Amino acid sequence: MSYHPELHILKAYAAGELNSVDGFAIATHLESCPDCKANVLKHEQYLGEELSSLKGEQDPSFESMFADIVDSEQDILPMRPFRKPLSVQVHGKTFALPLSLSRFENKIGEWRSYGGKVFSAPVDVCDSVKVNLLYIAEGVKIPQHTHKGVESTLILHGGFSDEAGHYEAGDYLVKDGSDKHSPYTKEGEDCLCLTVLTEPMMFTQGVARIFNLFGKGMYP
Repeated sequence: MSYHPELHILKAYAAGELNSVDGFAIATHLESCPDCKANVLKHEQYLGEELSSLKGEQDPSFESMFADIVDSEQDILPMRPFRKPLSVQVHGKTFALPLSLSRFENKIGEWRSYGGKVFSAPVDVCDSVKVNLLYIAEGVKIPQHTHKGVESTLILHGGFSDEAGHYEAGDYLVKDGSDKHSPYTKEGEDCLCLTVLTEPMMFTQGVARIFNLFGKGMYP
């Protein structure tokens, strides 16, 4: 694992400043990255110390409300069921997903095939961005493209390469309109990843540019 969220993104996650989708993607990365998890914990501790050091006159109404909560009889809440890992099947293979994805078990759509070698399944997280599970079989090259908006990619299994390097399970990448790349998998190497796109991708070479008609681009 060589590619991680930038420090300012981890700090925003710790402070609760990320939107729900980006926060979900970062939480998924943290499941497999002890270094980023330690960075988040360190900043959470810093924020906690900052909060506890704040001085000032306490609001009497807050004190009264807190006392009422402490003195009130606590309801007995049902125990939250233990979250089980979720698996998906694609291209004749079964993959275990991170625990953060298990709560979306009923929101993962049907797999759609692109030529029998690239497959995508939508994850219904929200309406403002497109979230997909993307599977690329071995020995596949995706036509060069860029992005109208921002694409965040988290590698879940296997790996792929592009002009900038090689990426493996756990790596977290962010691409935007300043990037052009042609992701590909090597022989004997496939890849399952989670992608978040704020806008469609735009192909920059070959016949695939037909998908750019009318400036709409294409989502996986």
